[in-house]
Amino acid sequence: MSLPPALPMLAELRDVDSPAAARRTGAEFGRELHFADDLRRVRPWLAPEMAGRDIPAALLDSEWAGFLALLDERGPWVFVQNVRELQILTRLYSRLFRAVFPHGEGAGDSLTARLGVPPAPELAALEQAFWRQAGDFARQRHAAWSRLRR
Repeated sequence: MSLPPALPMLAELRDVDSPAAARRTGAEFGRELHFADDLRRVRPWLAPEMAGRDIPAALLDSEWAGFLALLDERGPWVFVQNVRELQILTRLYSRLFRAVFPHGEGAGDSLTARLGVPPAPELAALEQAFWRQAGDFARQRHAAWSRLRR
């Protein structure tokens, strides 16, 4: 088994700045593993049955333009408004990543399972911090965009 990289590497980044870009992005990534679940996880306003291909358009409609990113091949999908938010989430995910390795690899619903380790309280706290921050960013954008559209 080879060791993973020292830090996670950004695997995908797309600018979702128009309805056409949202459609392209949805068509390209809508069926990717964890795509829809990760993006809905911190957005209770998105319908749970919404198809992954429709989520980028819903994000554009509910939060305005932003960047869709996959923080690592095994990592989370996020939608952020700017580079600052991307840097913060990358830093939080990197803390979890560094805490996990060199334990191995795997797959699952939680980020720690995707990184291949059993749950542990300290790792769960790092994962919760990541999702809490992602949710805070999403709620702030959603609320601000909703106020502007009134």
